[in-house]
Amino acid sequence: MKKKPAAFLDRDGVINYDFGYVYKYKDFKLRPGVIKGLQLLIKNDYRIFIITNQSGIARGFFKIKDIEILHKKIKKNFKKKKILISKIKYSPFHIKGIIKKYKRNSKTRKPGNLMIKQILKKWNTDLENSFMIGDKNSDKICAKTSKLYFQFPKKNFWKQIKSILK
Repeated sequence: MKKKPAAFLDRDGVINYDFGYVYKYKDFKLRPGVIKGLQLLIKNDYRIFIITNQSGIARGFFKIKDIEILHKKIKKNFKKKKILISKIKYSPFHIKGIIKKYKRNSKTRKPGNLMIKQILKKWNTDLENSFMIGDKNSDKICAKTSKLYFQFPKKNFWKQIKSILK
């Protein structure tokens, strides 16, 4: 597999508006410039990885199958727009969870970088030209630990991607 640069993107607050525990497609509203920005990444031969903390699972707000259904729909709808999402990874864990199976600390949960490590193990990635966009400090710490260039989301995703790729 050819070594390619990658965009590691948080989901809520980066790709879509964060209304708190988004797990239904009807609540999944894209932020400005996302489609154009993701298309630009594809055009520039980037792999796109979505890495997201989903503590709503541990907290009992929704189930794994709910998030799997949402992610399948996201990938399908992006595919219609010629956007290939290489992988969506999520961490269902939270120390304050009420679902016993997910009530714990996990290095998959950002600021931990296990989701990124798992991706890097499987995908031949040009780390030097890769980057991460996330809306929380935990994303920034995760990126730093992974030696990834990091930015917080700007108003228009497409303009932000354009400036990163320069």
